[in-house]
Amino acid sequence: MTTSNTGHPPQTRDQVLVAHAAGMIARTSLSTADFAQALAAELHALAPVKAEAEGVPNFAALAEVGAADPFIKATASWLKRVQRWLAGDVDLPSWLEEGWVLALAPDWREACVNELAARHGLIGARDLGLQGCPVTAFGQLVSRLGAAVEATGTVLADGRICEADLPELPRMIEALLAVESRSCELRRAAENVLAAAGKAQALRVVS
Repeated sequence: MTTSNTGHPPQTRDQVLVAHAAGMIARTSLSTADFAQALAAELHALAPVKAEAEGVPNFAALAEVGAADPFIKATASWLKRVQRWLAGDVDLPSWLEEGWVLALAPDWREACVNELAARHGLIGARDLGLQGCPVTAFGQLVSRLGAAVEATGTVLADGRICEADLPELPRMIEALLAVESRSCELRRAAENVLAAAGKAQALRVVS
């Protein structure tokens, strides 16, 4: 997997979203139809009134009815809309963004969130919250550290980062962003426990 920007001019936010979805469809077993169904489900889960107003089919409701013809027609019509967004024939509406990201497969979702956050100098870290599993986050951190070491090692093989490394830089940046994201999640979880215990003053910022 690579970031959407591979040395070409900077992309708009909607182009980043489209690039990650197109990359996922091209490089995984998921089809455009699979993504379209997932997108519709996420949109109805996030904002059902808006989704209905915008003509997004509710496939769960259609499946409950049990009539094949309406389901098939809705599937075909929605697929064409998604295909036009993916092809760039129609601009991606802003109300789709959150559902679009959530409809991506986990690894592609993480890469997309990290790239969008990095455009503003931020880190796409999740809040582990009460239900989060720090052990899972730690396992993901270890896994992503390995990828970051590999990608960065390739770039630094000659001891520097220069224009000769342009083909490898997107992969390196994506791997490092993933490490930053998981690290930030674990740090926030630890900070929250310290704060809850009234020990926030024990934190020290290390540059």
